[in-house]
Amino acid sequence: MARHLAKRDTLPLGVRIINSLLLVLVVLLMGLPMLNVLAVSLSTQAKSDTPGLVLWPSPSTVQGYTFIWNHVRFGGPFFNTVYVSLVGTVLHVLMASLAGYVLGEQRLPYRKALTTFVLLTMTIPYELTMIGIYAVNRDLRLTNTYAGLIINGMISGFSVLLMRNYFMAIPLSLAESARIDGASEIRIFRSIYLRLSVSGLMTIGTLELIRRWNNITMTVTLISDMKKWTLPVVLRYILFDQTSTSGTSYIFANAKMAAVVLTALPLVILYFFTQSFFSSGIMIGSIKE
Repeated sequence: MARHLAKRDTLPLGVRIINSLLLVLVVLLMGLPMLNVLAVSLSTQAKSDTPGLVLWPSPSTVQGYTFIWNHVRFGGPFFNTVYVSLVGTVLHVLMASLAGYVLGEQRLPYRKALTTFVLLTMTIPYELTMIGIYAVNRDLRLTNTYAGLIINGMISGFSVLLMRNYFMAIPLSLAESARIDGASEIRIFRSIYLRLSVSGLMTIGTLELIRRWNNITMTVTLISDMKKWTLPVVLRYILFDQTSTSGTSYIFANAKMAAVVLTALPLVILYFFTQSFFSSGIMIGSIKE
C-alpha cells in the first residue's frame, strides 16, 4: 500500500527534469553575481578592474578588505550598524511581544477594532509619512542621534499580529492554571507565553535585524553627521560617490566588493543560524482571526 502511494505521488520524469532545470537556472542567476562579488573582492587591484566576469581570484589577496577597513574607515560604520541594529531589534521584539499579548487577550474591549487598526498601519507606505517623521524627530531633537534610529520603527503591525496569533495558539488553560496559583500577568507572559513562542520571537527578531541592518532611508532622513552613518549608507557612497567618504582619488573594484561582502556577511551568517525557525514561525503566525 505504501509503495503504491509512493509511486502515485512521484512526479513524471519530464516534470522532474523541468523542475531541475529551473532550479539550476535560479541557482545560476542568483549564485553567479554573489560568486563574482566574492571573487573580485579577493582579487588584486589590477585584476579587479579588468572587464569581464570573475569567478575565481588569481592570485587571491585580502588587499581590498585591508584597504576598505583601514583607509576608508569602515570600522566606525560597522559598529554603528551593529549597535543600532541589536538594540533596536531587542526593543522591537519586546514591544511587539507585549502588544501581541495584550491584543490576544479575549477579554480586551474592542479587540477586533484594535486588531483592524494595527492591520491598517501596514498598508501605509513609509514614503507618505517620511516628512512627518522627520518633523517629529526634529522637534524631539532625535536627529543626528542613535536614539532616533533605534526608536523609529521600534514596533510594527506585522510583528504585533504575528506574536498575537502565536499567543492565541497557546491553550488558555495554561494561563488560567497559573492565575489560580497566584501568578502575575508579567510572570505568565514571561514564563508561559514567551517560552512557548521561541520560533515567533526568533522570526520577528531576525526579520527586524535584517531590516535595520539594511535600512538606508531612515538613516539618510535623520542622520547628516557622517560619523554616525551606518554600513548601507557608507556602502552607497563608496559605490556611487566615493570621494565624499574615502578621501582618496580612486577606490579599486576589489575594495568596493570587499565593502559589499563585509556588509552582507553578518546577515548571511545570521540566516544559517535562524533558518530553521522561519517555516514554523511564519506559518503559525500567519494573520487570521
